[in-house]
Amino acid sequence: MTFLNVWAAGFAAVAPVIVLLYLLKLKRRPMAVSTLLFWQRILQESRRRAFFQRLRQLFSLLLHLLIFALILGALAHPTLDRQISEGASTVLIVDTRARMQATEPDGQTRFAKAKAEATNVVRQASALRQMAMITVDASARVVTPFTDDEKALRENLVKLSATDAGGDLNRAVELAEELLASRGGDRKIIVFTDRLPEAKPADLKVPLDFVTVGTARDNLAITRFATRPVLNSPQTSEVLLEVANFGPSPTKTNVELAYDGQLLDVKPLTLEPGAHAVQVFPTVPRPSNHARGWLTARLDTNDALAADNVAYAVLPVDPPKRILLITKGNWFLEKLLAADQSVAFELITPDGFTPALAAKFDAVIFDNFVPANFDIEKATGNSFFIKQTPFNTSEAVLDQPLVSDLDSRHPALRLVNLQNITLLHAAPLAVPKTEGWDWQAPIRSFDHALMITGERQGGAPRVAALALDIGDSDLPLRVAFPLLISNTIHWLVGEEAAPVLSRRAGEALPLAAGESVQMEPQTPWKKDAPAAAKSPAAHTLFQPLANGFYEWQTHDSKRWLAVNTFSEAESDLRVASPATSASIPLPAITLARLAGWPLWQYLAAAALLLFALEWWLFHRRRTE
Repeated sequence: MTFLNVWAAGFAAVAPVIVLLYLLKLKRRPMAVSTLLFWQRILQESRRRAFFQRLRQLFSLLLHLLIFALILGALAHPTLDRQISEGASTVLIVDTRARMQATEPDGQTRFAKAKAEATNVVRQASALRQMAMITVDASARVVTPFTDDEKALRENLVKLSATDAGGDLNRAVELAEELLASRGGDRKIIVFTDRLPEAKPADLKVPLDFVTVGTARDNLAITRFATRPVLNSPQTSEVLLEVANFGPSPTKTNVELAYDGQLLDVKPLTLEPGAHAVQVFPTVPRPSNHARGWLTARLDTNDALAADNVAYAVLPVDPPKRILLITKGNWFLEKLLAADQSVAFELITPDGFTPALAAKFDAVIFDNFVPANFDIEKATGNSFFIKQTPFNTSEAVLDQPLVSDLDSRHPALRLVNLQNITLLHAAPLAVPKTEGWDWQAPIRSFDHALMITGERQGGAPRVAALALDIGDSDLPLRVAFPLLISNTIHWLVGEEAAPVLSRRAGEALPLAAGESVQMEPQTPWKKDAPAAAKSPAAHTLFQPLANGFYEWQTHDSKRWLAVNTFSEAESDLRVASPATSASIPLPAITLARLAGWPLWQYLAAAALLLFALEWWLFHRRRTE
């Protein structure tokens, strides 16, 4: 036998108090009377009945002690171990996926209806009918392990809320079956959802019942929302938006595009039943260095599911690259770097150069200047040499060289076209064979290299050399000039591929050491909320369950992560299962298991019965 409330043993200290009350003697008060004749007869009669009086007093004491013992036993909540192991076990699965947020015609959400049905079942929890609770969205989680505590089950049920994530219901059913595998007695799984799954798990050995809520509803949803920079215009971005009509009739709506909470554009949309409409916003400005880069799209509609009427995307904000330009005067380079918002450059003459100064910048451009005693094997910073380079040979200067070979796959030559370019002079370069370096010649004039790039194995530092005098060519007059210089600078500083700044709700994001993501989402409408600023952070694995923007802190910078539902399975509310209630019969408790009553209830009933009996005997003068 197991006592679930051991603290009740402390009330046993009251038993001596009950005994003490019966041991107390009445203090008699002397009183003068006129004669003792009648009193002597009464005293003689009392002496003859004293034995029976003591028996009646003892019986009353034992009866009161028995009533107290029964009450104490009921408070201790005793349970037979066999009852615990062989009682009924029920697992409740509560669907918390995004579609459960859908509003029904009566104004209630599907999730609110599912919680109400689950509450009716939870009320039947007892020592012989233990219950566990599981939620399912992107993954299945055990909210409450097996317990007979109805209060704990109800409290955990109240705390539940629907998420913005999709998921597979069968994962929760498989988890419930694993929980029941070690349980004896009758077992059952009850699922509270809005529609039946297309297929149940194979070889299910536990009875499975569904409590379904909700009706078929029409819905508009944003199913895709993404951004990318325009390759030939780095200061602008393209925005792709897809909207789907999950309804039986044509629908008109407006889609509003906003940047950091400020409206950018509004476009009308007309969608046929079941159709998808794609909109492209081609000229969205890239964010400045002080902007958040939050891009939002909103449908001007009032349908059943509000979660998929808003979508979030991030325009990446890259900090400017710090560039040091060493030149005696190059108007073209100075104007080009000043116009490039992706770099912040400083200008000095060759006389002011020191290695310590160069170490403070991401890359250094040497215009017709090579530092004394420059050794490529000892180089520590990224360098870009123009005209005069450490790789110039003693061969004669090339007159009017032709560009015969151009490696368009090299990052420095992305979208660069040097066809029919006019070059008056070029210094031939020798490709070094330094050990531990990877060297390429992406621009050649037949057997002569006109541009050399190299990087130490491992990624840093990097070196580029261009054997051209920019002023002796028409390169500054061509579109290829800013592309060539900008591409080379970004390659030198080791610009990595843009990180993925979007996730589906419920999709896990592994975090590197030193990275963290705030757990509370932000939106342009509540971005300054105190709760968001003080929210806890994830440090190893981040799995967002709500749509919005999340602050992502990396080693040296801060990013924003956009999270959206983007699931047609969650947005399509046209299919609904017939509604059922929670009147599903739970596993029956037979008479062999004490007719389904826990032992403490029998003790409490016995105490009540004896109390009524003692009351009746007292009024019949059978007890004291």
